[in-house]
Amino acid sequence: MKIIKCKLKNDQQVLGVLKKNSKGMSAYDVLKELQKYKNIKPMTVYRSLKNLQKLGVVHKSNQSKSYFLCHSDAKEKHNPALAICKKCEKTEEINPSIFSKIFSNLKTKEKYDFSNFELEISTLCRRCI
Repeated sequence: MKIIKCKLKNDQQVLGVLKKNSKGMSAYDVLKELQKYKNIKPMTVYRSLKNLQKLGVVHKSNQSKSYFLCHSDAKEKHNPALAICKKCEKTEEINPSIFSKIFSNLKTKEKYDFSNFELEISTLCRRCI
């Protein structure tokens, strides 16, 4: 999902920091970058990251507790699927459509709604193999 302008200035600044980084960044990594230019509090960064997640332009890895810029071409919010290198932590968003097809045919004992999912795949990138 592409977004050019955020409503809030802090959100735009946080988005700018994430755009400059191909690896995931923790909230405190983002905070350190922003504090080079202005006095900003941790809660401000967390609020901005949450806003950007709601907009669907940033994804959070539960594995590494890092935030990543969304690189999907989807015009609407989508199910994020991330491939994360176990060594260098480089992250790439992958097309979730194949997983959607698999999940739609998945039979479980309990009833689960697989129309809304987040997927993280820990693997090694070609450089780290």
